[in-house]
Amino acid sequence: MHTHFAFWLIIAYLLGSVSFAVLISRVRHLPDPRKLGSGNPGASNMLRLGNRSLALATLAGDLGKGALAVALARYAELSSLQQGWVGLAAVGGHILPIFHRLQGGKGVATAAGVMLVLCWPAALIAAMLWLTTFYWQRIASLASLLAALSLPPALAWLAPSLLIPVTLMVLLILLRHRLNIGRLLAGVENRFRP
Repeated sequence: MHTHFAFWLIIAYLLGSVSFAVLISRVRHLPDPRKLGSGNPGASNMLRLGNRSLALATLAGDLGKGALAVALARYAELSSLQQGWVGLAAVGGHILPIFHRLQGGKGVATAAGVMLVLCWPAALIAAMLWLTTFYWQRIASLASLLAALSLPPALAWLAPSLLIPVTLMVLLILLRHRLNIGRLLAGVENRFRP
């Protein structure tokens, strides 16, 4: 059983390591998104670089790989807690992707996909908070941080068994947003213009 679990952790990490922003940019002969805009290979930066359809494709890919990793773990009959660790491995792969010299994104969309399968009501709470915050402030990083921070209390209520892996996932996302947090505190974080 331990070997079985380790296998799915590795599969999840490898799935997470596929950077859709980088792949889509290569296929469309566009510049590497890690070298433009915010330098983050994710949907927000693809949108910032001016292509809504590619941003949506990036979002769908990043969200889908997180959901797929946990869905495969569920299909393999791993426990709920093990599925949580598999989700963490997928987010870790997105942040530190082996296929892209460990230069990954911030993990928010992948975490959203993970949470949709792990505990969709918690994902729904986080999504509503993201949308409300973004509509109010037009700052993607602030919306992402508040959505991530809503997960541990939501899971303490809805699915306490998932609290440890998901809290670690949230901490990874916070760590990846440390520069954004600095800019938010200084009042100079980028806003999306309507």
